[in-house]
Amino acid sequence: MKISRSTAMRIVTDLSDIVGQQINMMDENGLIIASTDPDRLGMVHGGSLKVLEGKLTSLIIHSDDEYPGSRPGLNLPIEIDGKYIGVIGITGKYEAIEKHGRIIKKMTEILLLDDYLKEQQRMAKSIRDRYIHEWVFSPDAGRASSFAGRGLALDIDIHLPRRVLAMTVAKGLEDTVEAQILFDRIEKHLFGFFAPYVGSLVFSSGKNFICLLPERSDSELSYLVGQACAGVREKFDLGLAAGVDSSPASAGLVHDSYLRAQKALHASLSREDHPPVFYQDINIELFIHELSDGIKREYVEKIFRNVPSGEREKYVEILKALFSCDGSLQQTAEKLYIHKNTLQYKLNKLHQLTGLNPRSMEGSALYYFAIAFLDSMAQQ
Repeated sequence: MKISRSTAMRIVTDLSDIVGQQINMMDENGLIIASTDPDRLGMVHGGSLKVLEGKLTSLIIHSDDEYPGSRPGLNLPIEIDGKYIGVIGITGKYEAIEKHGRIIKKMTEILLLDDYLKEQQRMAKSIRDRYIHEWVFSPDAGRASSFAGRGLALDIDIHLPRRVLAMTVAKGLEDTVEAQILFDRIEKHLFGFFAPYVGSLVFSSGKNFICLLPERSDSELSYLVGQACAGVREKFDLGLAAGVDSSPASAGLVHDSYLRAQKALHASLSREDHPPVFYQDINIELFIHELSDGIKREYVEKIFRNVPSGEREKYVEILKALFSCDGSLQQTAEKLYIHKNTLQYKLNKLHQLTGLNPRSMEGSALYYFAIAFLDSMAQQ
């Protein structure tokens, strides 16, 4: 086990604040890697070399000239699993510091071991996440004969049929350190929520959370996803959009299920209040993300021709409300908090500007596609 310089510095600073003494930490080569005296960093501590080479349980130094690079104080070995991995030194007269010595040694060893175990956990999670990432995003990974064996070594049985769920924060988080910390907390929350379901796997990719859940019916999944979203909303005051694949996937078909879940997720993002959406319930979202932004933009400009750019957003809001109310003018007016006559005037005005009647079957269909294209571009 090798002592991290950053960890050593954190420990030395914290312990010095507690005992009110100058503290140094030396590595397995006797080099001072952390100290409350910045001028001593990088120096070879002769006293610690004596401790390490002689396997001493302690070394008291009485004067500056006893050992090169050393000052009066108490030096004690740092032991992990019976091995000396460094030395912790407290500067000062022995009578004043001896009462702190054993406590400092034990606290140092506990803190270093805790940091080491956390690092091992981070590494294990990283390895698992890379494996699951490969499985989900590579079309052929789950079909390779050796892939299942690698999974078993990580306690992952890829032969267990799973449903794929894709989730993301409905309103995108900023690219800041604070937002990333919040994103990580949401991932941990989702991991904890789905953990009781044996075989569930949760990881993040970009701005999405990907969940592979043991086989469940649509009704069960709908309930689970609703509970997961409610938990995030209650704890973090954020809404989640969610897309679910169409059926349980075998090992070799997880990638295909992921693609279906992603399309369902895009549908969830485009709908009001971002409800969980199942792949079998989507329509235009099947192909909308296959089109380039250039084509979408050209189509939108064609549909909203002659509409002043400053007014387009207002008309889009009206059309969205109209569609959500199945074309009912009364319900749409109430939803928008405007008079029915005012709504009719605005729809007629849009008809005059574009030549497309939003209340006709053809016109509503064309507007629907334009709004879907706008929403899909806004999600990117």
